[in-house]
Amino acid sequence: MISSLDVLARHGAAELGLPEHAMVRCILPLPSGDVALGSDYDLTLWRAGRFMAFPFPQGARRESRRVESMAVHDGVLHIATMRSRFEWPFRGQAAGKGHPQDGAGGFDDLRAVYSDGARLLMGWRLRLDGGVGPPESISFVTAWGRTFAGTIDGQLWEVDGEKVRDFVAMGKGRPVRHLGFAYQQLWACAAGALHRWDGQTWQRRDKEPYALHTDARGRLWLLAEGGLWVSEDGGWPHPVQLSLDRPWALGSTEGRLWIGCKGGVVVARLPG
Repeated sequence: MISSLDVLARHGAAELGLPEHAMVRCILPLPSGDVALGSDYDLTLWRAGRFMAFPFPQGARRESRRVESMAVHDGVLHIATMRSRFEWPFRGQAAGKGHPQDGAGGFDDLRAVYSDGARLLMGWRLRLDGGVGPPESISFVTAWGRTFAGTIDGQLWEVDGEKVRDFVAMGKGRPVRHLGFAYQQLWACAAGALHRWDGQTWQRRDKEPYALHTDARGRLWLLAEGGLWVSEDGGWPHPVQLSLDRPWALGSTEGRLWIGCKGGVVVARLPG
């Protein structure tokens, strides 16, 4: 059983080219083995063993560099930020465009982007692009060869299918903030709890995690209560000893677990 992890490195915000108080809130492993680290101030790339600034178009404003979600599809990195959407084919400068108008004097919001391999899904406040499903989709996962979406008002849907269930607490639908798939179970963070579903039966455990990630070996990692947890067999996760300061995001590359925190990123060694 994994009881602790060795820390390979702790990289502070300054090393990532970020303000000291920045939160690394979105981590995406890239096909090259590199990593994209999105924060509330900018996007940093770990490439060829060093950190480098993402090539946003010249003049991109601060609010257009606050990363909300990322996905790689057909050889292009897609980035959703607070105000814009960017595409980058891993060379040159990224291309971007602002969010479309919402018909009410404002602009639509892009909540999440996700690739299930066959298509790129974009969850807007007013619609879902790339498939048939609900608006306000903020999380996605592929499970049993099907793609599921979780919404800001507590709905879990199968894309191009039907609603699976509602997550409700205190009489109100609660955001399905994170979805994961491991050990032939769909895992969901919503309504103050961690939920798991084997396709027939739902189970829940109190205390909602704020990150989920499945590594290359199929283990489920999560962040909850200020610490790191893991499920190694499909049972409920157990805590892993590792000192972290306000952790918020998870990702992994070969042999490494990346943990986004307030003020930087921690890289730990993954067991074989």
